[in-house]
Amino acid sequence: MSRRTVGAACWVVGVVGYLILEAVAAAAYLPAYSYARNFISDLGRAGPRAPLMQAAFCLQGSMFLLGTLCIVGMPVRRRCRLFVGLVAANAVGNILVGTVPSGLIHLAGAALALVGGNAAILAGSAALAMPSRWYRTASVGIAALGFLCLVLLVGNCTALPVGVWERGSAYSIFLWQLVTASVLLARRDDATLTCR
Repeated sequence: MSRRTVGAACWVVGVVGYLILEAVAAAAYLPAYSYARNFISDLGRAGPRAPLMQAAFCLQGSMFLLGTLCIVGMPVRRRCRLFVGLVAANAVGNILVGTVPSGLIHLAGAALALVGGNAAILAGSAALAMPSRWYRTASVGIAALGFLCLVLLVGNCTALPVGVWERGSAYSIFLWQLVTASVLLARRDDATLTCR
């Protein structure tokens, strides 16, 4: 099994594991949890299954970083180092969010996770030697959507409930991981993925 395959699998496990743990935590939340109206962190701060949500944050952050290191290897080129650094910022942010359920450190972790993750989409799509133009265009669109949702979240936009903006800024990262993992797993060649 190639490093590329292992890395892509790590990304899929991180995202799918996160979404499953989030759904299980949300199902036990009282009163009823709303994906649109509640913050994601509400699941890790309160509720009978808060430890599951805390684990979800840590799982996603660590699997995103581990998968990236498997795919990229030892980053030599500047673009690759930037990509790995942004994914590492996302991982640190997720782990902070998962281990510190509220307060300023939690907010700093959320900022690292959301800004680092969406910036990693741009850096990763530019750094990874992917053959198709649609992939780069889709990646830029996903990152733009993530950053737009983050701006609307921070700006306290009331056009949609707060949970929509927060999930848009977080789920954009998950979507990119799944799209990129699918592209990597579909490649028929055995060549190691290189960074440009």
